[in-house]
Amino acid sequence: MVSTAPPRREPAFATLRNWLAPYRGLLAVVLVLELAARAAALVQPLATREVVEGVQNSEDLITPIAVLGGVALVGLCFNYAGYRWRGRLSEQFVLGIRRAMVRRIVGAPVSRVEADSSGDLLSRVSSDTALVQQTTVKALVDLIVVPLTVVAGIVLMLTIDVFLAVMVIVVLAVATLAEGWVFQKVSEDTERAQEHVGAMLGVVQRVLLAFRTVKASRTERQEAESFDRHAESAFRAGVKAARTGALADTVAYAAVDFTFLVILGIGVIRVSTGDVGVGDLVAILLYVVYIQEPVESLTGSAGRLSEGLAALRRISALLRMPQETDEGAREFAPSPAGSPSRDVARSVRLEGVWFGYGEDPVLRDVSIEARPGITVLVGTSGAGKTTVLSLVERFVAASRGRVTLDGVDIADLPLAQLRRRIAYVQQEAPLLGATIREAATYGLDEADDERLWQVLRSVGLGEWVTSLPRGLDTEVGERGVQISGGQRQRLAVARALARDSEVLLLDEATSQLDPYHEQVLVRSLMQDSRERIVIAVTHRMLLAQHADQVVMLHQGAVHARGRHEELLDDPLYRHLTAAVDSSPRVVARPDAPVDEQRSGHGV
Repeated sequence: MVSTAPPRREPAFATLRNWLAPYRGLLAVVLVLELAARAAALVQPLATREVVEGVQNSEDLITPIAVLGGVALVGLCFNYAGYRWRGRLSEQFVLGIRRAMVRRIVGAPVSRVEADSSGDLLSRVSSDTALVQQTTVKALVDLIVVPLTVVAGIVLMLTIDVFLAVMVIVVLAVATLAEGWVFQKVSEDTERAQEHVGAMLGVVQRVLLAFRTVKASRTERQEAESFDRHAESAFRAGVKAARTGALADTVAYAAVDFTFLVILGIGVIRVSTGDVGVGDLVAILLYVVYIQEPVESLTGSAGRLSEGLAALRRISALLRMPQETDEGAREFAPSPAGSPSRDVARSVRLEGVWFGYGEDPVLRDVSIEARPGITVLVGTSGAGKTTVLSLVERFVAASRGRVTLDGVDIADLPLAQLRRRIAYVQQEAPLLGATIREAATYGLDEADDERLWQVLRSVGLGEWVTSLPRGLDTEVGERGVQISGGQRQRLAVARALARDSEVLLLDEATSQLDPYHEQVLVRSLMQDSRERIVIAVTHRMLLAQHADQVVMLHQGAVHARGRHEELLDDPLYRHLTAAVDSSPRVVARPDAPVDEQRSGHGV
């Protein structure tokens, strides 16, 4: 069952709070260190006032200067520790987000993931999390520490001279109001830029996945222009965000500079009238300078937090992906391979299944029963063959009807148990693993070399792997690009056979094989299907000729079923056979001599 109801969307700050909840202790340590560093900075103007007054009064300066130096040194130590632990908090925070995102993606239904742009998903996992890492924690700490620093600084100024302190408050308040309106715009522009970055990465990924096709089609220029369009859109959105951010920074600088000049002018007048001393004026001016950096960082932090929250909103959208669930599932003891249950014969059955995307039906009232042996699904492209395999694997769910395994509705089986009992080779036959060994044992709890060599020999790869200098540890490259398409397909089938599952699903597993190796693979499947149910989708007739059952799908419905020889009386099947393979070949018996197998002769 797929959980399709998304959780209630939370405000960005609530989402941020929830993600930071596991790190409350570390966040508290960072805040304490940052506040200590700021406190040390706020003490320095008072120490400086004592030095100035000591000069005016011709007093001993050693003690006040030593105090000033000591306070500065302590502040530097706290600043270093705060920076270090803040960086650690950022790394732990984003690590948790990345783990959750990847688990959410791999736990989502196949149809949901395939509906999204892979480039956009990659952008959210990479670019958005990097943006959150670089901005969110520092901005959040600043938004907590800086206001406290400013308030403390103003309180200390009030103890020196109330009039000058009030002037500082008024000017800073006006500046804060002037800056507030730009933050939302920065967030919107940043989110829009990230969306264009996702589309841009989608172009790059598409090109890399089909690089040879792009080269052969001479579409390098078109793909580059497509990338340029998205990159320019991201550029324009980024420039727009930078423009509003620059305006916010300028307002902050202007406010602080204006405050300094105003306080300096008024302060000089008050010193001349004797209302304040020179040391008091110096201290207040230092507080204005010390407050300048926090206020500027507050403005930048607000902008950075807006950017981080924009990225966090995109991350949160991904984290609302529906998940595959086992609601209502029950554990069933699987029938041992080759040993049918007493009550129900081992089988995979589709019973009156309907399925479609939206309102367009892909399958219409399809009923199929596959028992131990080979069941081949044939038909023109778009007939629904791969959809049948997707239904058996519960990649998608039937809108009507049901699919059963050994008489049990697969909707009642836990997904882990169901997929443990089924091995699947998808049409593209991707390889997951850097070496032959890793690719052939992907998904296996235990890798038995003896069994691995057995299945490699059965698909005609044993001699080839043995001839390689590094054997099973030979690297195959990302997605298996360093080996041929046929070798990649046979290696994918070997991986499926090594699982010793009850059911084997093959989607065009022979499409890239030469005639000899196709016969080798078909012979292996003929032998292996004595102990398991094999359901194979194919457009090539060799496997159909030796199947126990052939099911022809046409326009989403079962058109005909039977053995290959029986279906030749059907005009549509005969036409399909003639179009696909006009020269049927005979595969050697699984127990035929090697030379007979190599020649392709035999019954």
